[in-house]
Amino acid sequence: MLDIAAGGNPTPWQQVTGAPVTTAEEWPVNDRRVTVDVYMPARRPRAALVLAPGAAVLGRNEPRLQALARSTARAGFIVAVPELPGMRRLALSRADADILADALRALHRRWSALPLGIAGISYGVGPAVIAALEPDLNGKVDFIVSVGGYHNTDEAIRFITTGAYRRIGDGRLHRRAPWQYGRWAFMMANAHRLRDRHDADLLQQAARRKLEDPLAATSDLRVRMGPAARSILDLVENDDPDKVVHLLAALPEYIRQEIDALNLALYDVGSLKATLILVHGRDDPMIPFSESEALAAAAPKGRTSLYIADSIGHVEFNAVSVANAWTMWQAIDRVLAERR
Repeated sequence: MLDIAAGGNPTPWQQVTGAPVTTAEEWPVNDRRVTVDVYMPARRPRAALVLAPGAAVLGRNEPRLQALARSTARAGFIVAVPELPGMRRLALSRADADILADALRALHRRWSALPLGIAGISYGVGPAVIAALEPDLNGKVDFIVSVGGYHNTDEAIRFITTGAYRRIGDGRLHRRAPWQYGRWAFMMANAHRLRDRHDADLLQQAARRKLEDPLAATSDLRVRMGPAARSILDLVENDDPDKVVHLLAALPEYIRQEIDALNLALYDVGSLKATLILVHGRDDPMIPFSESEALAAAAPKGRTSLYIADSIGHVEFNAVSVANAWTMWQAIDRVLAERR
């Protein structure tokens, strides 16, 4: 637990475990190839894990992701981190799930005797679960780890734009101030989905302007945008939770389809044969912890563990405290129990 929180800085855990060997490889899967970084334990491997990063411009080269992979490998997991090109543009796609599925197939073929798992971080959770639902993998994947994940993309978008969320069994609408970085990073990511490059450029300019100054005006850019770009700008600038459904419906159909393709609420999550281990920060500013609660409710009964921890932000977990130590200890112990 302390080693994960350290994010690569020296810890006692590193003194009593061997350093993993890291290699960059290309794995053939049918007529495709998957580019992966493989972290091999120094001692006998006890499980195999595909690690799906969240949206980050550095992708599998993100330092904290690499540190997490090394910490996990020190615990006896073979860790494979595939290249997901869309993640580097902060844009997720259904194609990411196909890459993760291929990585799972290749990992299982190489180490079929080991328990097989997949871990998703933030918005990487959706593609990870979708990959595990593939007919030839559902039953081979033994466990899924979700860190700061989501269940319903529409509800995640409602939160990131307006700060509003609902919990299961609670009719009240809870609200907090939206995280401005996440809000405009979301707009930047969706600008890449636009088919008109002029519109995409204008929307990216608006996002960059807002990232520098959340109070900056965008009206001069709006008047030059086409309807598709304006629909995204309207959605992200909106602060009324009740308008989100209408604004989502107003998006171009092809963008709406891409969002729906990653919406776990539209998949039969209850048919998963894998064990689910869900971890979420109560103070997460990007995806509300209620989304992990909803994912747990949709998942198979009796094979799901949910851990809501304090003071870990959005998947950062860079400090062990009285508030989070016991919950994180339980979550990590549960993951370690998947080893053979």
